[in-house]
Amino acid sequence: MFHDLSRRSFLHLSAASAAAAWTAACQSPVRRKVTAGPLRYAAIGTGGMGEWDLKNIASHPDVQVVALCDVDRKRLDAAGALHPEARLYQDWRELLRAEQGQLDGISCSTPDHMHAPIAMTALAMGLHVYGQKPLTHTVVEARTLRAAARRAGVATQMGIQNRSNVPFRTAKGVFDRDVTGPVSEVHVWTDRPAGWWPQDVERPEGEDPVPAHLDWDGWLGVALERPYKEGAYHSFVWRGRKDFGTGAQGDMACHLMDPALWFLGLGDPLTVRSDGPKPKADSFPLWSRIECRFPGTDRTVEGPIPVTWHDGAKKPDALLARYGITDAYANACLFVGERGALLVSPYEPCRFWSADGEEIDLQLVNAEAVDHWHQWVDACLGRGVASAPFDYSGLLTEVALLGNVALEFPGETLRWNPGRMRFDDHPEASKWLHKEYRAGWEVAGL
Repeated sequence: MFHDLSRRSFLHLSAASAAAAWTAACQSPVRRKVTAGPLRYAAIGTGGMGEWDLKNIASHPDVQVVALCDVDRKRLDAAGALHPEARLYQDWRELLRAEQGQLDGISCSTPDHMHAPIAMTALAMGLHVYGQKPLTHTVVEARTLRAAARRAGVATQMGIQNRSNVPFRTAKGVFDRDVTGPVSEVHVWTDRPAGWWPQDVERPEGEDPVPAHLDWDGWLGVALERPYKEGAYHSFVWRGRKDFGTGAQGDMACHLMDPALWFLGLGDPLTVRSDGPKPKADSFPLWSRIECRFPGTDRTVEGPIPVTWHDGAKKPDALLARYGITDAYANACLFVGERGALLVSPYEPCRFWSADGEEIDLQLVNAEAVDHWHQWVDACLGRGVASAPFDYSGLLTEVALLGNVALEFPGETLRWNPGRMRFDDHPEASKWLHKEYRAGWEVAGL
């Protein structure tokens, strides 16, 4: 449907459509769709996190595994051996067509670039959706999916299971005791990507034969066509490639920036700025530093609140030294308030330092963990609500992906206009909010 549009017109119309759809969805109350049970379920993507999602969702006593899909036949057959009752597909479009009327919900656990097309199609069919993080590959996709989920009225959940685990839930209880006082800044950091997947690399040259077990055309999906290269994309090493992944921010900001938005009640950012290196044409840089400024809330000081993202093992060293923090975690979120600094990690207990640099024993009482996957199933069955629905996780994804846009314009402060879905006074940056889909892979609504 977009073949005759220029890239500029395409991106402008896509952003405008996403903003209009979001406005309409917010104004139109939708009845919540509840499945009587059992939940007839299909897993799209059965390797990597897909294997983990399938295992956890299928362990719910009220789930019936109906179908499985993966472009890699080896992975598909391995999953099928564990679920012999399920029908097997290599093409997710064929699965959704063939199983229409036989499904209640799906999980989408594919490379990032296919999250939105699959989830959008499922939502249009009225299916509940569990989507891996980041929710989408582009900002426009994230906004559009948030609106689509609202219209559909189904149960949605993004795979940020750390939100449901003991460390984050315990830290939320500590934060709600107001140990920090009004927060003036937040810093978030990760050790990714070093040692996890390649970044700061050029597009590989040459071409290798496609393995017989891999549907390369299906793996590419909406991405522009490129030749298969052994060891360069499938499996998992795609994450640092712009056409398929979202780099360290897409991978880890959806986990580590979650407490910043969640604990403080932050909404859309005002500005975003990169002070790190510019990415290569095909991949993200080895490290980055991105600052987003948000309107303050009742948990912050007055004025815009900076939330700064550091990856590639970079940390706010001067700030840590000021508080005498010499053993900060490798992946963490640090809240700096009037009374001190609270260090939150998805993997370790939270810790607190007073304003004069003394570590204080918080005498933690651990909160109870929640099964993030079962929580989604229960929400589908009308037994509660999901804690990371697309309405929230779409915003979290937008913030992470706005940071990736800022990477392309280092040293420039980009003013974000969420209502218009654009950067004010920076049309070049606005072009990076969405992308063109490969001919033949267009998806209605995207």
